[in-house]
This record gives sequence, structure tokens and C-alpha cells, in this order.
Amino acid sequence: MKHIITLSGDIGSGKSSVAAELQKLTEFDIIGTGKIQRAIAERRGLTTLELNKISETDRSVDDEIDNYVIETGKTQDRLIIDSRLAWHFIPAAFKVYLSVDPLIGAERVFGAGRSDEHNPSLEATLQNNLKRQSYEDQRFYKLYNVHFRLYRNYDLVVDTSYTAPETIARKIYACFEQRNQGGNFPALWLDPRRLSPTHAPAPEAAGQANPDFDFSRPISVFVHDGLIYIAKGHKKALAARRAGIDLLPARILTEEMADPKRRFSELAVAVPPSVRQAWEAEMGIGV
Repeated sequence: MKHIITLSGDIGSGKSSVAAELQKLTEFDIIGTGKIQRAIAERRGLTTLELNKISETDRSVDDEIDNYVIETGKTQDRLIIDSRLAWHFIPAAFKVYLSVDPLIGAERVFGAGRSDEHNPSLEATLQNNLKRQSYEDQRFYKLYNVHFRLYRNYDLVVDTSYTAPETIARKIYACFEQRNQGGNFPALWLDPRRLSPTHAPAPEAAGQANPDFDFSRPISVFVHDGLIYIAKGHKKALAARRAGIDLLPARILTEEMADPKRRFSELAVAVPPSVRQAWEAEMGIGV
């Protein structure tokens, strides 16, 4: 069994920060796309900027990067690989995807003030990120026939929107160890604040105690138009938030699992603004 963890994810999801924290737990070496590009540029006698320029029209650069990752997966072990597509080239790796709310991802990128990116405002950063992600989706599908943002491609998906990198790293490490020991673990972990409601939770009956939730059991969610909605588990999500739980296990339902009388898409668009506002207030979003 390969002891290789690949990290892919959304722009601004904090892959580098999580990789650094994960290294402390595993003592694995980190290989990132930048390191791979520098190695190839040096081998060609170029700077990384020159290599990037060539890659815009020369497919051989992508091929060389891909072959580097493939060979690394075959010949090395005990690695953390920070790369969009390493999961695809190293099937035996523990494949992790880091998800982030688009606005929070944009805030992180804008706050970083990267000199090689043109982000004059937060709104411009958000739009640039969305365009870049769309471009990557199309490019990777054209080159490799893969949709790298599909959660089902990964062993583990973790929401990094509100949770510290060290907490994310501990979750990844715990699931990685369970995988190595042949155990089972939820493949999706979300912060309750990332979730959108499909209805207002029914109030508790007078005198009824709050239920004692088992937070290790996943809630059911579905994805529509870039948002993650709760199909079942509103009360548990609220209780988790009140209990200060950063990550809640979840499972994604597909449209085929919906009630034929009311599809998930219909549930999503039918949420009244008042319900959403009350939910966000309970979750402490924007406070």
C-alpha cells in the first residue's frame, strides 16, 4: 500500500497550509506543482516563467509534468503531493480534495496579495477565481477526460471554509490511518456554516429536551448551483454548530435519490429568503 497523500482542491482552499500541518503529523516529504515545475525548468535550462510561457502552446510541458508525477508515484513513498491532478496519475494514493466556499477562497487569495495575479478588489478576485476554475475544468477534461472537481473521484473531501489548517490536517491524518488499517470513515466532512437549509427546522415541543445527536453519523446533503443544501439533518447541523463542532460528516445524495414528486433543484429554489436569513443568524454567519 502506497503511503502517498495527494491534495487537490478549490482555489483558496489552503492546500499549502494544510500540507505543512499534515507534514508535521506524518513526517512525509512535500512535493508541490511548483517544485515539479522548477525541476523540469532546471532540466531544460529555463526559468519557471519561461517554462509556463512555453506550456501555453506546447503540450510537451504538461506531458513532462504528468510523467514526473507518475514516476514519483511508482518509485517513491511517504509523500504529500500538492497537485491538481496527482490523484489521477497515482491511483493507489490516498486522494484528498479540499473544498472551500468561493467567497472565502477569494478573501484568502485577495488577502495574500500575490504579485503574479491581478486582483484589485475582492469582487475581482472572486470573478478571477471562478474564471480560472472554469478554465481548469475545461482544460483538464479536454486533456485527460476527467472532471477533477467531482467529489466521487476522491477518498476524502474536507471543507476548509471556516476550520483551521491543523484541524483539517488532523482529520485527513485520522482518515488516512483508518484507510491503512482497513477501516471505514465518512468520505465528506463539512462545517455546518457551509450548509444551506431547505426548510426551517421544526421547533421543539414544549418541555421536550433537545435530542442527543450522534455526530459521527452523516447527515444527507445535495449540491445545486454551487451550494450545498441539507436534505436531512437540519437539527443535527444546528446542534453541531451550537456545540462548536467544526466538521460534520455528510453524504451527498444524487438527483436519482430525490423524491420524484419534488426534485432537489426544486427544493433549493423554493427556500424563502426569511428561512435563509434565520438560518444564517442561527449559524452566526456574517456576525
